[in-house]
Amino acid sequence: MKNQENKIAANKRLAELLGWSNIVEVGGALVGTPPAGAAASRGQAMVPDWMGGWAAAAPLLVQFEIRLMPMSVGVDASGFLEWYRFYPDRDAAARAAIVKAVTHRLEKAQ
Repeated sequence: MKNQENKIAANKRLAELLGWSNIVEVGGALVGTPPAGAAASRGQAMVPDWMGGWAAAAPLLVQFEIRLMPMSVGVDASGFLEWYRFYPDRDAAARAAIVKAVTHRLEKAQ
């Protein structure tokens, strides 16, 4: 259960940094007000699950110019190494590294 809590916390922090507001957890997913287009979503939308799927995580690579490099024991995303052994598979480790790299970059910009 701790892994799920960490995943939700990481997604929530990134959403906040990207301008989402009024974020709440609903059954393991996050819902909130998007930074733009709130009117089209009636003020509420699902927060992307960057930690959980490539459809959400992959655009971050391009948007934030993150370099992703697989290694024998883990994956590096622009200086953020995630060990494979801490994740269910290599894809999950890569997505976690991407989220950490983007979160760090956005926190530094604040």
